Amino acid sequence: MRKYYLFLCLLLIILELSAFQVYLPEGQVKEITKEDLNQEKLVTFITVRDKDGGQKEETWQGIPLISWLNSLTSSSWQNLQIESNDNYQLTFHRLELDDNNAYLALKLGAEDLSEYNIRLIFTRYRENAWMRNIKCLRLLGFIPMPKPRQIYFWDKGLQKNGIDLKSGAIAMKDLMQKGFGLGSGDLIFVDEQFRKLCFNYPREIANASLFMDSRRQYFLVPEPSSALKISFENDLSRVIYIQCGAIAYLTEDAIENIAEIGKTLNWNWKSEYLYFIRAEKKQIKIGDKPSDINEDCWLEF
Repeated sequence: MRKYYLFLCLLLIILELSAFQVYLPEGQVKEITKEDLNQEKLVTFITVRDKDGGQKEETWQGIPLISWLNSLTSSSWQNLQIESNDNYQLTFHRLELDDNNAYLALKLGAEDLSEYNIRLIFTRYRENAWMRNIKCLRLLGFIPMPKPRQIYFWDKGLQKNGIDLKSGAIAMKDLMQKGFGLGSGDLIFVDEQFRKLCFNYPREIANASLFMDSRRQYFLVPEPSSALKISFENDLSRVIYIQCGAIAYLTEDAIENIAEIGKTLNWNWKSEYLYFIRAEKKQIKIGDKPSDINEDCWLEF
């Protein structure tokens, strides 16, 4: 009985010392204490918010959130999920946040904040995106989506579904509704360097478009007012593959790279062949490009 009592006391002490938990993409859970946070270098930042009928400016000291989270793991992650002890939850895409936007605030003015009052502050978002009484932060990696049932050829497939390519831009709303027949869902993009990003529509990329350059190459570009910032150099360059649910679109010049795309997206698929459908099913070797592609063609596994 005495051992049980001592164990319970020790557990309560650990819980009291722990400010919150961080779930890492590799499956580990890291207990973060107030002492851990106090060892970090603090920066000063200012917020302005509406309060008591006027605007109130406040000076905080805290830790730039994204660089600190990146220091905890060597794995890449795509979304940050935040949960409070009263079950309030927020999710942000990694590309919505940067070190000039997201802070873990430890001081308000000269006053140290308690474990309960440590705040996550997002300076570019309204105040109801702030959070205190933090329970945990979850760094979510890329979640594989099963390989699609049909892969359509990009220009011909989109045009057949009523998307006008002459303007040089495809709004995400048109792509979702006409290209995939859906009002919401997770969109997976793969670029020519076989980098992948997953975004939720409409939450993350409602205000984004696929822009076509003079060489008929497509790039995902958010509106200037969007919080989403995509770097062509580091995040996503020319898009060659898009999937939502059971449907996907592939540029014709990327057919020979379908095996590499599958590897990038963690498909459970090992074969030397897939099927080219044009009136009748025809088996083709992986990497071969059919010579008779039109708007009524697609690929199947």
